[in-house]
Amino acid sequence: MKDIVLVTADSVRHDHFDSMEFLSSFDSRVGITPAHYTRPSLAGLLSSSLVSVLQSRVAERSLAEVLAAEGYTCIGLTPTPQADAAFGFDTGFDEYETFTEGGGENPFKNRRSRVREYFGGFVPIRRLYRRLVPMEAVLSSIPPDEELVDMAIKRFNDARGPRFLWIHLMESHRPYGVGDDAIPKALDRKAGAAGDGGLFSTPAPSDEEVEVIDRTYRDALSRVDTQIERLLSELDGEPAFVFTADHGDEFGEEGYFYHQGFRRRVVDPIVEVPLVFSGFDAVENVESAHDRVSLLDVAPTLVESVGIEPPEGWHGTSLAEGGSETMITVAPWHEKVSVAVRSDLGTLIARDADVTLDSGGQRGVAKRAEASAEIEQRLRELGYVDTG
Repeated sequence: MKDIVLVTADSVRHDHFDSMEFLSSFDSRVGITPAHYTRPSLAGLLSSSLVSVLQSRVAERSLAEVLAAEGYTCIGLTPTPQADAAFGFDTGFDEYETFTEGGGENPFKNRRSRVREYFGGFVPIRRLYRRLVPMEAVLSSIPPDEELVDMAIKRFNDARGPRFLWIHLMESHRPYGVGDDAIPKALDRKAGAAGDGGLFSTPAPSDEEVEVIDRTYRDALSRVDTQIERLLSELDGEPAFVFTADHGDEFGEEGYFYHQGFRRRVVDPIVEVPLVFSGFDAVENVESAHDRVSLLDVAPTLVESVGIEPPEGWHGTSLAEGGSETMITVAPWHEKVSVAVRSDLGTLIARDADVTLDSGGQRGVAKRAEASAEIEQRLRELGYVDTG
Protein backbone atom coordinates (compact mmCIF):
# COMPACT_ATOMS: atom_id res chain seq x y z
CA MET A 1 0.00 0.00 0.00
CA LYS A 2 1.21 3.51 -0.73
CA ASP A 3 2.29 5.96 1.95
CA ILE A 4 -0.09 8.89 2.47
CA VAL A 5 0.67 12.38 3.76
CA LEU A 6 -2.13 14.78 4.75
CA VAL A 7 -0.99 18.36 5.28
CA THR A 8 -3.42 20.90 6.67
CA ALA A 9 -2.59 24.53 7.30
CA ASP A 10 -4.61 26.88 9.43
CA SER A 11 -6.69 29.69 7.91
CA VAL A 12 -5.88 29.41 4.20
CA ARG A 13 -8.32 31.23 1.93
CA HIS A 14 -8.74 29.78 -1.54
CA ASP A 15 -8.57 33.18 -3.21
CA HIS A 16 -5.09 33.74 -1.71
CA PHE A 17 -3.72 30.35 -2.73
CA ASP A 18 -1.53 31.94 -5.42
CA SER A 19 0.74 33.13 -2.58
CA MET A 20 1.72 29.48 -2.05
CA GLU A 21 3.93 29.15 -5.12
CA PHE A 22 4.91 25.49 -4.68
CA LEU A 23 1.47 24.13 -3.84
CA SER A 24 -0.39 26.22 -6.39
CA SER A 25 1.77 24.66 -9.12
CA PHE A 26 -0.30 21.48 -8.65
CA ASP A 27 -3.80 20.99 -10.02
CA SER A 28 -6.14 22.16 -7.30
CA ARG A 29 -9.81 22.32 -6.46
CA VAL A 30 -11.95 24.61 -4.34
CA GLY A 31 -12.57 22.78 -1.08
CA ILE A 32 -15.65 23.50 1.03
CA THR A 33 -14.98 23.11 4.73
CA PRO A 34 -17.48 21.22 6.87
CA ALA A 35 -17.31 23.90 9.58
CA HIS A 36 -16.20 27.46 10.26
CA TYR A 37 -13.34 27.03 12.71
CA THR A 38 -10.65 24.50 13.45
CA ARG A 39 -12.04 21.84 15.76
CA PRO A 40 -15.37 20.95 14.10
CA SER A 41 -13.85 21.36 10.65
CA LEU A 42 -10.91 19.03 11.27
CA ALA A 43 -13.20 16.58 13.08
CA GLY A 44 -15.40 16.46 9.98
CA LEU A 45 -12.41 16.18 7.65
CA LEU A 46 -10.86 13.25 9.53
CA SER A 47 -14.09 11.32 10.08
CA SER A 48 -16.17 12.35 7.04
CA SER A 49 -19.00 12.97 9.49
CA LEU A 50 -21.46 15.80 10.07
CA VAL A 51 -22.18 14.27 13.47
CA SER A 52 -18.54 14.98 14.34
CA VAL A 53 -18.99 18.54 13.12
CA LEU A 54 -22.06 19.14 15.25
CA GLN A 55 -20.42 17.64 18.32
CA SER A 56 -17.08 19.41 17.62
CA ARG A 57 -15.20 16.17 18.21
CA VAL A 58 -14.32 13.01 16.26
CA ALA A 59 -17.51 11.02 16.76
CA GLU A 60 -17.23 8.56 13.84
CA ARG A 61 -14.44 6.19 12.79
CA SER A 62 -11.47 8.33 11.86
CA LEU A 63 -9.28 8.16 8.79
CA ALA A 64 -6.33 7.08 10.95
CA GLU A 65 -8.43 4.37 12.62
CA VAL A 66 -9.46 2.92 9.25
CA LEU A 67 -5.90 3.00 7.89
CA ALA A 68 -4.42 1.56 11.10
CA ALA A 69 -6.78 -1.42 10.84
CA GLU A 70 -5.18 -2.17 7.45
CA GLY A 71 -1.63 -2.09 8.82
CA TYR A 72 -0.66 1.57 8.45
CA THR A 73 1.65 3.25 10.95
CA CYS A 74 -0.18 6.49 11.72
CA ILE A 75 1.60 9.65 12.92
CA GLY A 76 -0.15 12.89 13.87
CA LEU A 77 1.53 16.23 14.68
CA THR A 78 -1.06 18.93 15.33
CA PRO A 79 0.16 21.79 17.54
CA THR A 80 -3.23 23.17 18.55
CA PRO A 81 -5.51 22.44 21.49
CA GLN A 82 -8.37 22.35 18.99
CA ALA A 83 -7.14 18.90 17.92
CA ASP A 84 -6.48 17.61 21.43
CA ALA A 85 -6.94 13.95 22.26
CA ALA A 86 -9.76 15.03 24.59
CA PHE A 87 -11.82 15.56 21.43
CA GLY A 88 -11.00 12.14 19.96
CA PHE A 89 -8.40 13.27 17.43
CA ASP A 90 -5.78 10.77 18.57
CA THR A 91 -7.91 7.74 17.71
CA GLY A 92 -6.05 5.34 15.43
CA PHE A 93 -2.68 7.08 15.65
CA ASP A 94 0.41 5.21 16.80
CA GLU A 95 2.07 8.54 17.60
CA TYR A 96 0.04 11.67 18.31
CA GLU A 97 1.29 15.00 19.65
CA THR A 98 -0.42 18.36 20.10
CA PHE A 99 2.30 20.04 22.20
CA THR A 100 -0.31 21.30 24.65
CA GLU A 101 0.98 19.40 27.66
CA GLY A 102 3.75 21.00 29.72
CA GLY A 103 6.74 19.34 31.31
CA GLY A 104 8.77 16.34 30.24
CA GLU A 105 10.82 16.74 27.09
CA ASN A 106 8.32 19.10 25.48
CA PRO A 107 9.98 22.54 25.26
CA PHE A 108 6.78 24.11 23.96
CA LYS A 109 4.74 23.78 27.12
CA ASN A 110 1.80 26.02 27.81
CA ARG A 111 3.33 29.32 28.92
CA ARG A 112 0.26 30.61 30.68
CA SER A 113 -0.17 33.85 32.55
CA ARG A 114 -2.01 33.34 35.83
CA VAL A 115 -3.50 36.80 35.44
CA ARG A 116 -4.87 35.95 31.98
CA GLU A 117 -6.19 32.63 33.25
CA TYR A 118 -7.90 34.29 36.21
CA PHE A 119 -9.64 37.01 34.23
CA GLY A 120 -10.41 34.65 31.34
CA GLY A 121 -12.65 32.70 33.69
CA PHE A 122 -15.20 35.52 34.04
CA VAL A 123 -17.84 35.47 31.32
CA PRO A 124 -18.67 39.24 31.45
CA ILE A 125 -15.12 40.27 30.57
CA ARG A 126 -14.06 37.52 28.16
CA ARG A 127 -14.64 39.78 25.20
CA LEU A 128 -12.20 42.28 26.65
CA TYR A 129 -9.81 39.41 27.44
CA ARG A 130 -9.91 38.29 23.82
CA ARG A 131 -8.81 41.72 22.69
CA LEU A 132 -6.06 42.25 25.22
CA VAL A 133 -4.23 38.92 25.02
CA PRO A 134 -1.73 39.21 22.15
CA MET A 135 -2.20 36.32 19.72
CA GLU A 136 1.50 36.39 18.87
CA ALA A 137 2.38 35.44 22.45
CA VAL A 138 -0.01 32.50 22.26
CA LEU A 139 1.48 31.16 19.04
CA SER A 140 5.00 31.46 20.46
CA SER A 141 4.13 28.65 22.90
CA ILE A 142 3.90 26.05 20.11
CA PRO A 143 6.69 24.76 17.88
CA PRO A 144 7.44 26.83 14.77
CA ASP A 145 6.44 25.17 11.52
CA GLU A 146 10.10 24.62 10.66
CA GLU A 147 10.68 22.55 13.79
CA LEU A 148 7.38 20.72 13.38
CA VAL A 149 8.39 19.75 9.84
CA ASP A 150 11.76 18.52 11.15
CA MET A 151 9.92 16.27 13.62
CA ALA A 152 7.56 15.01 10.94
CA ILE A 153 10.39 14.11 8.57
CA LYS A 154 12.24 12.14 11.24
CA ARG A 155 9.21 10.30 12.58
CA PHE A 156 7.90 9.45 9.12
CA ASN A 157 11.27 8.24 7.85
CA ASP A 158 11.84 6.15 10.97
CA ALA A 159 8.40 4.52 10.86
CA ARG A 160 7.46 1.14 9.47
CA GLY A 161 5.48 1.26 6.23
CA PRO A 162 2.91 1.71 4.96
CA ARG A 163 2.76 5.09 6.69
CA PHE A 164 0.12 7.77 7.18
CA LEU A 165 1.24 11.21 8.35
CA TRP A 166 -1.04 14.09 9.30
CA ILE A 167 0.64 17.41 10.07
CA HIS A 168 -1.19 20.65 10.81
CA LEU A 169 0.78 23.89 10.34
CA MET A 170 -0.11 26.94 12.41
CA GLU A 171 1.98 29.86 11.14
CA SER A 172 -0.75 30.85 8.67
CA HIS A 173 -2.97 31.60 11.69
CA ARG A 174 -3.37 35.23 12.70
CA PRO A 175 -1.30 37.32 13.39
CA TYR A 176 0.54 35.56 10.54
CA GLY A 177 3.96 35.50 12.10
CA VAL A 178 5.94 36.64 15.12
CA GLY A 179 7.99 39.77 15.73
CA ASP A 180 8.32 42.01 12.70
CA ASP A 181 6.68 39.37 10.49
CA ALA A 182 3.35 39.59 12.35
CA ILE A 183 0.53 42.08 12.04
CA PRO A 184 1.22 44.94 14.49
CA LYS A 185 -0.47 44.12 17.79
CA ALA A 186 -2.63 47.23 17.84
CA LEU A 187 -3.92 46.55 14.34
CA ASP A 188 -4.52 42.88 15.14
CA ARG A 189 -6.64 43.83 18.15
CA LYS A 190 -8.49 46.47 16.14
CA ALA A 191 -9.33 44.04 13.34
CA GLY A 192 -10.34 41.30 15.77
CA ALA A 193 -12.84 43.63 17.43
CA ALA A 194 -14.41 44.80 14.16
CA GLY A 195 -18.13 44.13 13.99
CA ASP A 196 -18.58 43.71 17.74
CA GLY A 197 -20.51 46.92 18.36
CA GLY A 198 -21.69 47.83 21.83
CA LEU A 199 -19.46 48.97 24.66
CA PHE A 200 -16.21 47.84 23.04
CA SER A 201 -16.88 49.08 19.50
CA THR A 202 -13.86 50.50 17.67
CA PRO A 203 -13.44 51.99 14.19
CA ALA A 204 -13.00 49.43 11.44
CA PRO A 205 -9.49 49.11 9.96
CA SER A 206 -8.84 51.57 7.14
CA ASP A 207 -8.18 50.47 3.56
CA GLU A 208 -4.47 50.98 4.15
CA GLU A 209 -4.59 48.83 7.29
CA VAL A 210 -6.47 46.08 5.43
CA GLU A 211 -3.65 46.12 2.87
CA VAL A 212 -1.15 45.60 5.70
CA ILE A 213 -3.15 42.60 6.95
CA ASP A 214 -3.46 41.16 3.46
CA ARG A 215 0.25 41.59 2.70
CA THR A 216 1.28 40.08 6.03
CA TYR A 217 -1.06 37.15 5.48
CA ARG A 218 0.32 36.47 2.00
CA ASP A 219 3.87 36.52 3.36
CA ALA A 220 2.86 33.96 5.99
CA LEU A 221 1.30 31.71 3.36
CA SER A 222 4.53 31.86 1.38
CA ARG A 223 6.57 30.78 4.41
CA VAL A 224 4.20 27.89 5.11
CA ASP A 225 4.42 26.86 1.46
CA THR A 226 8.23 26.72 1.72
CA GLN A 227 8.03 24.38 4.70
CA ILE A 228 5.57 22.09 2.91
CA GLU A 229 7.88 21.90 -0.11
CA ARG A 230 10.76 20.97 2.20
CA LEU A 231 8.64 18.35 3.98
CA LEU A 232 7.68 16.60 0.77
CA SER A 233 11.21 16.72 -0.62
CA GLU A 234 12.77 15.08 2.47
CA LEU A 235 10.28 12.31 3.19
CA ASP A 236 11.39 8.81 2.20
CA GLY A 237 9.88 7.36 -0.93
CA GLU A 238 7.22 9.11 -2.95
CA PRO A 239 4.15 9.33 -0.73
CA ALA A 240 0.84 10.45 -2.15
CA PHE A 241 -0.18 13.69 -0.50
CA VAL A 242 -3.16 15.91 0.11
CA PHE A 243 -3.11 19.55 1.10
CA THR A 244 -6.02 21.57 2.40
CA ALA A 245 -7.02 23.93 5.24
CA ASP A 246 -9.43 23.85 8.14
CA HIS A 247 -11.03 27.16 7.09
CA GLY A 248 -10.17 30.56 5.67
CA ASP A 249 -10.26 34.05 7.18
CA GLU A 250 -12.26 37.22 6.63
CA PHE A 251 -10.61 40.53 5.81
CA GLY A 252 -13.49 42.94 6.29
CA GLU A 253 -15.66 41.88 3.35
CA GLU A 254 -18.79 42.19 5.50
CA GLY A 255 -17.25 44.14 8.34
CA TYR A 256 -15.64 41.15 10.05
CA PHE A 257 -12.04 39.95 10.25
CA TYR A 258 -10.40 36.56 10.82
CA HIS A 259 -12.42 33.53 11.96
CA GLN A 260 -14.13 33.71 15.32
CA GLY A 261 -16.13 30.65 16.29
CA PHE A 262 -18.84 32.41 18.26
CA ARG A 263 -19.89 34.40 15.15
CA ARG A 264 -20.91 31.18 13.33
CA ARG A 265 -20.16 32.68 9.91
CA VAL A 266 -20.30 30.44 6.83
CA VAL A 267 -19.41 32.92 4.07
CA ASP A 268 -17.09 32.06 1.17
CA PRO A 269 -13.86 33.59 2.59
CA ILE A 270 -14.29 31.31 5.62
CA VAL A 271 -15.35 28.06 3.95
CA GLU A 272 -13.58 28.10 0.55
CA VAL A 273 -10.08 26.64 0.88
CA PRO A 274 -7.57 25.09 -1.53
CA LEU A 275 -7.56 21.33 -2.03
CA VAL A 276 -4.66 19.52 -3.71
CA PHE A 277 -4.28 15.81 -4.44
CA SER A 278 -1.00 14.41 -5.78
CA GLY A 279 -0.15 10.77 -6.38
CA PHE A 280 -3.75 9.55 -6.51
CA ASP A 281 -4.26 8.48 -10.12
CA ALA A 282 -7.92 7.63 -9.68
CA VAL A 283 -8.57 11.20 -8.54
CA GLU A 284 -6.21 13.16 -10.76
CA ASN A 285 -7.52 11.49 -13.92
CA VAL A 286 -11.17 12.22 -13.14
CA GLU A 287 -12.75 15.56 -13.98
CA SER A 288 -14.63 17.11 -11.08
CA ALA A 289 -18.38 16.92 -11.49
CA HIS A 290 -18.74 20.18 -9.56
CA ASP A 291 -16.83 23.44 -9.21
CA ARG A 292 -16.36 22.84 -5.50
CA VAL A 293 -15.56 19.75 -3.40
CA SER A 294 -16.66 19.01 0.15
CA LEU A 295 -13.79 18.22 2.50
CA LEU A 296 -16.01 15.42 3.80
CA ASP A 297 -15.00 13.67 0.57
CA VAL A 298 -11.28 13.63 1.41
CA ALA A 299 -11.23 10.63 3.78
CA PRO A 300 -13.34 8.38 1.49
CA THR A 301 -11.13 9.38 -1.44
CA LEU A 302 -7.96 8.44 0.44
CA VAL A 303 -9.11 5.06 1.71
CA GLU A 304 -10.62 4.02 -1.63
CA SER A 305 -7.37 4.97 -3.35
CA VAL A 306 -5.59 2.20 -1.41
CA GLY A 307 -8.35 -0.36 -1.86
CA ILE A 308 -10.21 0.12 1.44
CA GLU A 309 -14.00 0.34 1.62
CA PRO A 310 -15.12 3.53 3.44
CA PRO A 311 -17.12 2.92 6.63
CA GLU A 312 -20.90 3.07 6.26
CA GLY A 313 -21.14 5.95 8.73
CA TRP A 314 -19.09 8.33 6.60
CA HIS A 315 -21.05 11.06 4.84
CA GLY A 316 -18.59 11.96 2.06
CA THR A 317 -18.21 10.40 -1.37
CA SER A 318 -14.91 9.50 -3.02
CA LEU A 319 -13.91 11.91 -5.78
CA ALA A 320 -13.26 8.88 -7.97
CA GLU A 321 -17.04 8.43 -7.83
CA GLY A 322 -17.79 12.09 -8.51
CA GLY A 323 -17.79 13.47 -4.95
CA SER A 324 -20.74 14.91 -3.06
CA GLU A 325 -23.34 16.76 -5.09
CA THR A 326 -24.32 18.90 -2.11
CA MET A 327 -21.77 20.52 0.20
CA ILE A 328 -22.89 21.23 3.75
CA THR A 329 -21.09 23.53 6.16
CA VAL A 330 -22.24 23.47 9.78
CA ALA A 331 -21.15 26.24 12.15
CA PRO A 332 -21.81 25.13 15.73
CA TRP A 333 -20.98 27.25 18.74
CA HIS A 334 -22.30 25.67 21.90
CA GLU A 335 -26.08 25.25 21.38
CA LYS A 336 -26.35 27.65 18.42
CA VAL A 337 -25.73 26.67 14.79
CA SER A 338 -25.59 28.23 11.34
CA VAL A 339 -25.83 26.00 8.28
CA ALA A 340 -24.88 26.59 4.64
CA VAL A 341 -25.94 24.23 1.86
CA ARG A 342 -24.04 24.69 -1.41
CA SER A 343 -24.87 23.03 -4.70
CA ASP A 344 -24.83 23.83 -8.40
CA LEU A 345 -28.12 25.64 -7.81
CA GLY A 346 -26.61 28.13 -5.37
CA THR A 347 -26.15 28.56 -1.62
CA LEU A 348 -28.77 28.42 1.12
CA ILE A 349 -27.78 29.77 4.54
CA ALA A 350 -29.75 29.39 7.77
CA ARG A 351 -28.44 31.31 10.76
CA ASP A 352 -29.05 30.31 14.39
CA ALA A 353 -30.93 27.21 13.26
CA ASP A 354 -32.24 24.43 15.50
CA VAL A 355 -30.21 21.53 14.09
CA THR A 356 -30.35 17.84 14.95
CA LEU A 357 -28.83 15.13 12.76
CA ASP A 358 -29.78 11.46 13.02
CA SER A 359 -27.28 9.30 11.13
CA GLY A 360 -26.29 5.64 11.41
CA GLY A 361 -27.81 5.26 14.85
CA GLN A 362 -26.09 8.39 16.14
CA ARG A 363 -27.70 11.72 16.91
CA GLY A 364 -25.71 14.89 16.45
CA VAL A 365 -26.82 17.90 18.47
CA ALA A 366 -24.84 21.11 18.82
CA LYS A 367 -23.58 21.52 22.36
CA ARG A 368 -20.52 22.60 24.26
CA ALA A 369 -17.80 19.93 24.11
CA GLU A 370 -16.35 19.13 27.51
CA ALA A 371 -12.62 19.59 28.03
CA SER A 372 -10.16 19.93 30.88
CA ALA A 373 -9.41 23.32 32.44
CA GLU A 374 -5.97 23.18 30.79
CA ILE A 375 -7.45 22.78 27.30
CA GLU A 376 -10.17 25.35 27.95
CA GLN A 377 -7.50 27.87 28.86
CA ARG A 378 -5.48 27.11 25.73
CA LEU A 379 -8.60 27.59 23.63
CA ARG A 380 -9.31 30.93 25.31
CA GLU A 381 -5.77 32.05 24.54
CA LEU A 382 -6.34 31.26 20.87
CA GLY A 383 -9.45 33.45 20.87
CA TYR A 384 -12.11 30.75 21.15
CA VAL A 385 -13.97 32.20 24.11
CA ASP A 386 -17.57 32.16 25.22
CA THR A 387 -18.82 35.68 24.74
CA GLY A 388 -22.14 35.05 26.42
